[in-house]
Amino acid sequence: MKPIIGIPTLPFRASYSDTELAALDGKELGYYWLLSRLTEKICASVSRAGGVPLLLRATNDAEEISAEAERLDGFVFTGGSDITPSLYGEENHGSISPDTERDMFEFSLMKEALPKNKPMLGICRGCQLMNVVLGGTIYQHLPDVNPEWSLHERPDVMKGYVHEADVVLPEALSLDKKITVKVNSMHHQAIDKLAPSLTAAAYSGGLTEAVALLSHKYFVGVQWHPECLSEDDEIQAGIFSALVKASA
Repeated sequence: MKPIIGIPTLPFRASYSDTELAALDGKELGYYWLLSRLTEKICASVSRAGGVPLLLRATNDAEEISAEAERLDGFVFTGGSDITPSLYGEENHGSISPDTERDMFEFSLMKEALPKNKPMLGICRGCQLMNVVLGGTIYQHLPDVNPEWSLHERPDVMKGYVHEADVVLPEALSLDKKITVKVNSMHHQAIDKLAPSLTAAAYSGGLTEAVALLSHKYFVGVQWHPECLSEDDEIQAGIFSALVKASA
């Protein structure tokens, strides 16, 4: 049987259910439209790799979260809004519109799935969440730390490559040697203090671009969006193939 890959996501806030379309802020609506498109691409990438994607709604029901962690074969934690700073022990000084409902759901789900050794892939925000769950911290606004890092915040994430990343742990990305890969980018936050149990797998300009938990069956996070490149890029497709293979 094909493995079922859970994809926790919240393309639109629950509070929108009673809101007229015309009343929505155009910038925010555009953001959630993009998030929905990225989710579609993740589902397509999982399907091409041989898995069955299953979207998961946010819930604070502990029994439901535990059941999902038990019954699903693997997970993709996707991109999205900034993580609530209090989850890594900081005040907000640059984080934009954290979605606490989603944060608590995904934080709890990942914590439940970890001791079960369930394979997990983190993309962009999902990579940052992996670091936070394991005790790391986040740069809340990259340009405030290093103006050169502003190149990572690009709105055209689905249109191709933006910069390069040096892979230092090739096995994390199913590669047989250290190489430089081309990646896309759409983030203004990134990993700051790396969680003690994580190993950096790739860097770009001093930023951690990929991580892995080597003691786990498959626990890999990438700061870029491989779902937008996987149809034509074998390296990016291989990230999803490795997840599905580990989940089978």
